[in-house]
Formats: sequence, C-alpha cells, structure tokens
Amino acid sequence: MIVKPLKIPLIIEKTEALLRRLPQHHPKRPIIEKELASRYKGYRGEQSLDFYLQELPPKNHLIFHDIRLSVLNTEFQMDLLILTPLLSSQS
Repeated sequence: MIVKPLKIPLIIEKTEALLRRLPQHHPKRPIIEKELASRYKGYRGEQSLDFYLQELPPKNHLIFHDIRLSVLNTEFQMDLLILTPLLSSQS
C-alpha cells in the first residue's frame, strides 16, 4: 500500500516558476533549464518505479515516497522507503 504517494518535488515547481519570470535572453537561463531537465529526469525515474511498486501485494508492505527521517540528531532524506514484515525463518 502506498502510504505517502509520489508528488512533483517542490524544487521542480520553484524552478518552473523562476523560468516563467526570467527573461528569455537572461544569461543564466540555459543553466537553469538544464538543471530543471535533470530534476525532471530523476522524477520520471521515480514515476517509472512506481508502476512496478503498484504490482506488489498491498497487504504485505508500506511504501513512503520522499520521506525525511531523523536519527541520532542527524536528518536525512530518502526517495523511497518500503517496509515489509519480518519473516521468521523456519528451521
């Protein structure tokens, strides 16, 4: 089950807003456009992975996209976190 769905990253939305306001002839425009294309490529990669994740049985896992965690006073971001039940080994 997808608990936290994939959304367009805020940085993409902000960069698109910047480009709408930036003049076509601005010297930094090509750099910003290249950065936006790169970020969209990563986002599309995550979208394509989502297609396969939807095929997993919904009762056996939890899926979280773009999650920020804090461990021992250090924060880090994960693009994707999949939690599954621990399977006991039968000996």
